[in-house]
Amino acid sequence: MLDKLWDTIVRWRTALFNGIGGFVVLILPLLGAPEIMAIIPGEYHKYVYAGVFLVNWWMRPRAAVRASDPEASK
Repeated sequence: MLDKLWDTIVRWRTALFNGIGGFVVLILPLLGAPEIMAIIPGEYHKYVYAGVFLVNWWMRPRAAVRASDPEASK
């Protein structure tokens, strides 16, 4: 069961990161969560937001291919 969970996390890491990044970038400032945003100094907020989207761009927009997949053996 743990192998299947890890395989799902690895394959869908982009979607998971996008969900977490979207939550941080969009929801927390709208909810006015100063205690969470206080972890990051105010002058770096824009860089953190840009970093979230940059990492998103670097990650592939499809499920990852694992070594055990048939298409990886070509």
